[in-house]
Amino acid sequence: MNALTQPIVAGQPLAKSQHDLHNARSLLDATLRFVRQQAQATDDPFVISRFGDLHIRIEVAAALLERAENFLNSVDDDTEISVAIPESHLASADALNVVSNAEFELTGQRTVLPGSLHDPLRWKLHLIGNFRLNGIHPPSVRSAV
Repeated sequence: MNALTQPIVAGQPLAKSQHDLHNARSLLDATLRFVRQQAQATDDPFVISRFGDLHIRIEVAAALLERAENFLNSVDDDTEISVAIPESHLASADALNVVSNAEFELTGQRTVLPGSLHDPLRWKLHLIGNFRLNGIHPPSVRSAV
């Protein structure tokens, strides 16, 4: 079982990442099925490279999710955990956003995904950047785990 096949568990710090990653994978699969039915599209260099980019983004998000899960399960360093979780959130949200945009570009369709209220992604970027650049430790997530 890997980050793409694990069940989504609500109320856990990585549930949002798992959910976004699952949606990104599902959208990519649906887009692939549609494009494969268009004979001329499968030979287009732009389309081919676009799918390569989408696949890599999903794999990076899956790797960061697995890394965050490993930190939650085995690392006692609250700082690393507090940075790994938003890194996972950002990567999975970015993968979902890019796949959703590609779906529209390549199929002319847009799958409506249920919205959710979460911290804006730019706050997570600030948290990670402030730690990596200035050594400012983010708030601990241990109390929520």
